[in-house]
Amino acid sequence: MDAKKYYFDYTANTPLDPQVRQTLAEFYADHYGNSAGIHRFARDMKTHLDEARAYFARFIGAKSSEIVFTASATESNNTVLKGLVRHYPDKKHILISAIEHASVYNTARVLRASEFEVEEIPVNTEGSVRPEEVKNRIRPDTLLVSVMWVNNELGSITPIGEIGKICREQGALFHCDAVQGFAKMPLNVHKMSIDFLTASAHKIYGPIGVGLLFIREGLKLEPLLHGGGHENGLRSSTVNVPGIVGFRKAIEIYERNHQKEWQRVSEFRQQLLSFIQNEIDGSRINSPANGIPHIINCSFDKVNGELLAIALDKQGIAVSTGSACSSGKIIKSRVLGAIDVPMNFQAGTIRISLGRYTTQEETDYLKEQLKQAVNKVRKIS
Repeated sequence: MDAKKYYFDYTANTPLDPQVRQTLAEFYADHYGNSAGIHRFARDMKTHLDEARAYFARFIGAKSSEIVFTASATESNNTVLKGLVRHYPDKKHILISAIEHASVYNTARVLRASEFEVEEIPVNTEGSVRPEEVKNRIRPDTLLVSVMWVNNELGSITPIGEIGKICREQGALFHCDAVQGFAKMPLNVHKMSIDFLTASAHKIYGPIGVGLLFIREGLKLEPLLHGGGHENGLRSSTVNVPGIVGFRKAIEIYERNHQKEWQRVSEFRQQLLSFIQNEIDGSRINSPANGIPHIINCSFDKVNGELLAIALDKQGIAVSTGSACSSGKIIKSRVLGAIDVPMNFQAGTIRISLGRYTTQEETDYLKEQLKQAVNKVRKIS
């Protein structure tokens, strides 16, 4: 019999909700046309696609015509940044926060190499972008401001509604990577003056391989993929209707349960924070107290974070050393650097993320094993 597994890496990927799994199984069994066709099988798929698009539009306060489905948030982010610059050749200035996800940060680096000026907006010590920092940096030639809603390493929350309003007043377009906050907090793209927004199904117990892209009506993007002209010409490729239906189901579940889930996760988070701070010597909490409850970023002096994650894994516990997109790479965290975490702590950092299936038993086991693992690794680091 396999040893019991304790999953604390919900920020990287969430388990597929059983109800979503059932929805996918039933859909795959009964629906298999190509939504771009004209026969009844295709029309059936198109109907489900249209219904899902209308549902997502309502969910974020948008119009159906403003919703584009992709294969991932990374694709959506790339589509916005790379697709936008080709339509506005006279604007060469782009603002991004210093703690953006790699799919935004590294895409901006590519644009910088193509004669665009990319400026980083600093964050405060809690890892949040101050609206006044954005206002002070917008220029007449600023094309885009890209600021994430919830940081994937720290869990810090940025007031994107205030930033969106500033961008609208100053004539700059605003893009928000909303992956970690999507469905967890209230969202209305038009009330928050958001021009582009990205999200992903696999962060909210939906299937891997489905992304969402909101594009405000009237704005133009050059697509990354050219072909049959799917998604109003913005994303050529056979549309993953089953995955989109699964994504919708995941959102429906969240709408019903998110308040109870937020409360449960908050309680477990507080237990872990108190334990780490009071029971483990040489510890530091990097996540802000007012951050999203699902993420705890913590560091330990004189500890190798990679070895700590491995030690916990041997006890059946899954945690991360940072962003999943950078796992396996021993590199300095620019996110931790941006909030001035001392170097002696940066090397000993792990990210614990909680979710729908976290239990009291799992939380207690993590506390017990974490203290033992820190002491063990500290001796050999």
